[in-house]
Amino acid sequence: MNSGEGLRLDLAFEIVIALLLYGLFLFLLFGRSVISKVSDQFIRLYWPGDEQFRVLPEYSLAEARVRQGQYKVAVEEFRKVIPQYPEDVYPHLRIAEFAVEHLHDLKLAELELLSAVSKAEGKDTSALAAGRLADLYQFALQDPARALAVMKQLREKLPGTKQARLAEERITVLEKFLQGTAQPPKPPDKIAPRPSRYKMTG
Repeated sequence: MNSGEGLRLDLAFEIVIALLLYGLFLFLLFGRSVISKVSDQFIRLYWPGDEQFRVLPEYSLAEARVRQGQYKVAVEEFRKVIPQYPEDVYPHLRIAEFAVEHLHDLKLAELELLSAVSKAEGKDTSALAAGRLADLYQFALQDPARALAVMKQLREKLPGTKQARLAEERITVLEKFLQGTAQPPKPPDKIAPRPSRYKMTG
Protein backbone atom coordinates (compact mmCIF):
# COMPACT_ATOMS: atom_id res chain seq x y z
CA MET A 1 0.00 0.00 0.00
CA ASN A 2 1.48 3.38 -1.03
CA SER A 3 1.19 6.61 0.93
CA GLY A 4 -1.65 7.91 -1.29
CA GLU A 5 -3.88 4.95 -0.61
CA GLY A 6 -3.15 5.14 3.12
CA LEU A 7 -4.10 8.81 3.12
CA ARG A 8 -7.42 8.06 1.37
CA LEU A 9 -8.23 5.34 3.90
CA ASP A 10 -7.44 7.67 6.80
CA LEU A 11 -9.64 10.35 5.27
CA ALA A 12 -12.51 7.88 4.72
CA PHE A 13 -12.21 6.67 8.30
CA GLU A 14 -12.32 10.24 9.61
CA ILE A 15 -15.43 10.96 7.49
CA VAL A 16 -17.18 7.89 8.88
CA ILE A 17 -16.32 8.91 12.44
CA ALA A 18 -17.57 12.45 11.77
CA LEU A 19 -20.85 11.15 10.36
CA LEU A 20 -21.36 8.89 13.35
CA LEU A 21 -20.69 11.74 15.76
CA TYR A 22 -23.06 13.99 13.82
CA GLY A 23 -25.73 11.30 13.87
CA LEU A 24 -25.29 10.90 17.62
CA PHE A 25 -25.62 14.67 18.02
CA LEU A 26 -28.88 14.69 16.02
CA PHE A 27 -30.21 11.77 18.02
CA LEU A 28 -29.55 13.58 21.30
CA LEU A 29 -31.39 16.63 19.98
CA PHE A 30 -34.31 15.04 18.12
CA GLY A 31 -34.01 11.28 18.34
CA ARG A 32 -36.16 10.66 21.38
CA SER A 33 -39.20 12.52 20.09
CA VAL A 34 -38.88 11.11 16.57
CA ILE A 35 -38.48 7.53 17.78
CA SER A 36 -41.37 8.01 20.15
CA LYS A 37 -43.64 9.19 17.32
CA VAL A 38 -42.60 6.34 15.04
CA SER A 39 -43.08 3.73 17.76
CA ASP A 40 -46.49 5.14 18.67
CA GLN A 41 -47.60 4.88 15.05
CA PHE A 42 -46.30 1.32 14.84
CA ILE A 43 -48.08 0.31 18.05
CA ARG A 44 -51.37 1.84 16.90
CA LEU A 45 -51.07 -0.07 13.64
CA TYR A 46 -50.98 -3.46 15.33
CA TRP A 47 -52.48 -2.71 18.74
CA PRO A 48 -55.51 -0.38 18.46
CA GLY A 49 -56.00 2.30 21.06
CA ASP A 50 -58.66 2.29 23.74
CA GLU A 51 -61.10 4.02 21.41
CA GLN A 52 -61.13 0.86 19.29
CA PHE A 53 -62.28 -1.28 22.20
CA ARG A 54 -65.50 -1.40 24.13
CA VAL A 55 -64.81 -2.14 27.77
CA LEU A 56 -67.15 -4.84 29.01
CA PRO A 57 -68.08 -5.01 32.68
CA GLU A 58 -66.59 -7.56 35.01
CA TYR A 59 -69.52 -9.63 36.17
CA SER A 60 -67.40 -11.47 38.73
CA LEU A 61 -69.57 -10.60 41.72
CA ALA A 62 -72.81 -11.52 39.98
CA GLU A 63 -71.30 -14.75 38.62
CA ALA A 64 -70.00 -15.57 42.12
CA ARG A 65 -73.55 -15.28 43.45
CA VAL A 66 -74.72 -17.61 40.67
CA ARG A 67 -72.09 -20.19 41.64
CA GLN A 68 -73.21 -19.88 45.27
CA GLY A 69 -76.81 -20.51 44.28
CA GLN A 70 -77.90 -17.01 45.32
CA TYR A 71 -79.81 -16.36 42.13
CA LYS A 72 -82.02 -13.53 43.30
CA VAL A 73 -78.97 -11.71 44.63
CA ALA A 74 -77.23 -12.38 41.31
CA VAL A 75 -80.12 -10.69 39.50
CA GLU A 76 -79.64 -7.62 41.70
CA GLU A 77 -75.89 -7.59 41.03
CA PHE A 78 -76.40 -7.82 37.28
CA ARG A 79 -78.96 -5.03 37.44
CA LYS A 80 -76.42 -2.77 39.15
CA VAL A 81 -74.13 -3.10 36.14
CA ILE A 82 -76.72 -2.80 33.36
CA PRO A 83 -77.11 1.03 33.63
CA GLN A 84 -73.34 1.41 33.28
CA TYR A 85 -73.25 -0.70 30.11
CA PRO A 86 -76.76 -0.37 28.66
CA GLU A 87 -75.74 -1.69 25.25
CA ASP A 88 -74.49 -5.04 26.56
CA VAL A 89 -76.89 -7.96 26.15
CA TYR A 90 -74.87 -10.43 28.23
CA PRO A 91 -76.47 -9.73 31.65
CA HIS A 92 -79.93 -10.11 30.14
CA LEU A 93 -78.99 -13.47 28.65
CA ARG A 94 -77.50 -14.69 31.92
CA ILE A 95 -80.46 -13.57 34.02
CA ALA A 96 -82.82 -15.27 31.59
CA GLU A 97 -80.79 -18.46 31.78
CA PHE A 98 -80.90 -18.96 35.53
CA ALA A 99 -84.40 -17.48 35.72
CA VAL A 100 -85.52 -20.53 33.73
CA GLU A 101 -83.19 -23.14 35.24
CA HIS A 102 -83.22 -22.14 38.91
CA LEU A 103 -85.80 -19.46 39.67
CA HIS A 104 -88.46 -21.03 37.43
CA ASP A 105 -89.58 -17.52 36.54
CA LEU A 106 -90.43 -17.67 32.86
CA LYS A 107 -91.89 -14.18 32.81
CA LEU A 108 -88.61 -12.71 34.07
CA ALA A 109 -86.73 -14.72 31.46
CA GLU A 110 -88.98 -13.48 28.69
CA LEU A 111 -88.61 -9.83 29.73
CA GLU A 112 -84.82 -10.14 29.88
CA LEU A 113 -84.61 -11.82 26.49
CA LEU A 114 -86.89 -9.22 24.93
CA SER A 115 -84.51 -6.58 26.29
CA ALA A 116 -81.55 -8.45 24.81
CA VAL A 117 -83.23 -8.69 21.40
CA SER A 118 -84.06 -4.98 21.40
CA LYS A 119 -80.48 -4.02 22.33
CA ALA A 120 -78.66 -6.49 20.09
CA GLU A 121 -76.46 -5.00 17.38
CA GLY A 122 -74.41 -6.92 14.90
CA LYS A 123 -75.14 -10.21 13.23
CA ASP A 124 -73.83 -12.60 15.84
CA THR A 125 -75.30 -10.79 18.84
CA SER A 126 -78.68 -10.41 17.16
CA ALA A 127 -78.74 -14.09 16.25
CA LEU A 128 -77.76 -15.14 19.76
CA ALA A 129 -80.42 -13.03 21.47
CA ALA A 130 -83.14 -14.03 19.03
CA GLY A 131 -82.14 -17.67 19.27
CA ARG A 132 -82.40 -17.64 23.05
CA LEU A 133 -85.82 -16.00 22.92
CA ALA A 134 -86.99 -18.58 20.39
CA ASP A 135 -85.61 -21.32 22.66
CA LEU A 136 -87.65 -19.95 25.56
CA TYR A 137 -90.86 -19.91 23.53
CA GLN A 138 -90.29 -23.30 21.95
CA PHE A 139 -88.90 -25.37 24.82
CA ALA A 140 -89.88 -23.66 28.09
CA LEU A 141 -93.23 -22.15 27.15
CA GLN A 142 -94.10 -24.84 24.59
CA ASP A 143 -95.12 -22.17 22.09
CA PRO A 144 -93.37 -22.95 18.79
CA ALA A 145 -95.54 -20.44 16.94
CA ARG A 146 -93.95 -17.57 18.85
CA ALA A 147 -90.52 -19.10 18.30
CA LEU A 148 -91.30 -19.16 14.60
CA ALA A 149 -92.23 -15.47 14.68
CA VAL A 150 -88.92 -14.59 16.36
CA MET A 151 -86.93 -16.47 13.73
CA LYS A 152 -88.82 -14.75 10.93
CA GLN A 153 -88.03 -11.37 12.48
CA LEU A 154 -84.34 -12.33 12.63
CA ARG A 155 -84.40 -13.39 8.98
CA GLU A 156 -85.88 -10.03 8.01
CA LYS A 157 -83.37 -8.14 10.13
CA LEU A 158 -80.30 -9.81 8.61
CA PRO A 159 -81.15 -10.62 4.98
CA GLY A 160 -78.54 -12.43 2.95
CA THR A 161 -76.35 -13.36 5.94
CA LYS A 162 -75.25 -16.68 7.37
CA GLN A 163 -77.41 -15.97 10.41
CA ALA A 164 -80.44 -15.47 8.17
CA ARG A 165 -79.76 -18.80 6.46
CA LEU A 166 -79.58 -20.54 9.83
CA ALA A 167 -82.79 -18.82 10.87
CA GLU A 168 -84.38 -20.07 7.64
CA GLU A 169 -83.37 -23.63 8.52
CA ARG A 170 -85.01 -23.32 11.92
CA ILE A 171 -88.08 -21.74 10.35
CA THR A 172 -88.42 -24.76 8.09
CA VAL A 173 -88.18 -27.16 11.04
CA LEU A 174 -90.67 -25.16 13.11
CA GLU A 175 -93.15 -24.93 10.25
CA LYS A 176 -92.96 -28.67 9.70
CA PHE A 177 -93.39 -29.26 13.42
CA LEU A 178 -96.44 -27.01 13.54
CA GLN A 179 -97.82 -28.96 10.60
CA GLY A 180 -97.20 -32.20 12.48
CA THR A 181 -94.66 -33.55 9.99
CA ALA A 182 -91.43 -33.23 12.02
CA GLN A 183 -90.03 -33.51 15.53
CA PRO A 184 -88.66 -30.38 17.26
CA PRO A 185 -84.86 -30.06 17.73
CA LYS A 186 -83.21 -30.66 21.10
CA PRO A 187 -82.82 -27.69 23.48
CA PRO A 188 -79.43 -25.93 23.15
CA ASP A 189 -76.68 -25.90 25.76
CA LYS A 190 -76.66 -23.12 28.33
CA ILE A 191 -74.68 -19.91 27.87
CA ALA A 192 -71.13 -20.06 29.21
CA PRO A 193 -69.88 -17.15 31.35
CA ARG A 194 -67.92 -14.55 29.39
CA PRO A 195 -64.15 -14.94 29.97
CA SER A 196 -62.94 -11.63 28.54
CA ARG A 197 -63.19 -7.95 29.48
CA TYR A 198 -62.70 -6.59 25.99
CA LYS A 199 -63.98 -7.03 22.51
CA MET A 200 -63.43 -5.14 19.30
CA THR A 201 -66.06 -2.72 18.17
CA GLY A 202 -67.13 -2.71 14.58
